[in-house]
Amino acid sequence: MQVSEFRYISLELHIITFDSTQSHPGHFQEVIYSHMKVSGLIGRIQERTGIASTRLRVFKDQSCSPESLLPLELSLEECGFHAGPRQSPPAGLLYYDYSIEFNDCPILNCDYYFTRRKQ
Repeated sequence: MQVSEFRYISLELHIITFDSTQSHPGHFQEVIYSHMKVSGLIGRIQERTGIASTRLRVFKDQSCSPESLLPLELSLEECGFHAGPRQSPPAGLLYYDYSIEFNDCPILNCDYYFTRRKQ
C-alpha cells in the first residue's frame, strides 16, 4: 500500500471491564497512523498495558458483540475512522478486552493454599 501522506487519529482506548472508572491505568490515549491495522493496534495496547494474552480484542463499543468487533486484518480507516493531520487529529474511542488463556490448568486452579491446614 502506497501512502503519500500519513494521516493520524487520536484514539482514546478503554478496557471494557473498568469503563465506568474515570481514571484507570487501562485507559489511555494514543495518536496513531490511520492506516495501522487492528492487529498493530493490539500490539500497541499490549506494549502499553503489559497484557500478554493472545485473546485481546478491540471493539467499537462496550457491548463486546460480534458486530462491534474490529477485524484484525483491516486498517482503522477501513473500519470507518476518519484521519487528519498530526497537529489536529480527529478523536476516536475504542474499547478492548481480553480473556485469560489458562482457565483449565489444574495447577493454576489448585486451591491447595486455601484448603491447607494451618500448623
